Amino acid sequence: MRPVSFLLILSILPASTQAGPLQIHGTTGYVSEYELSGSVSEQNLNGKKIFSGPLIVRHVGLCTHDGPKETIGEIRFELTPSSSRVTATLDFDTNKCTYKGMLSESYHGFMDCGREGSIPLRLWTK
Repeated sequence: MRPVSFLLILSILPASTQAGPLQIHGTTGYVSEYELSGSVSEQNLNGKKIFSGPLIVRHVGLCTHDGPKETIGEIRFELTPSSSRVTATLDFDTNKCTYKGMLSESYHGFMDCGREGSIPLRLWTK
């Protein structure tokens, strides 16, 4: 009788649950002088899972730089099912950059920022 009651309980539970926001972290710059952090929410767009949300870019390097110490931008990415590969767009500080790589703290990739060139990027979730 237990297997029947177990199946009954499973049928009452919702078929799928919306996952909570993902916390995004990362570093960018040639000597990782910028930290990235944000919270993205999942959206279903034409059958694809798209994540987007605000992104905070904070200068943490020892050298001085032009501009504010912290900038708020936006990140949007599509996560490839069953892997940590992403295709992302990062929009901050008048730069629009694209990134194709891994969503992993140990992976060192590059984002393409047009005229600014390719800039090192590490991006992961917690």
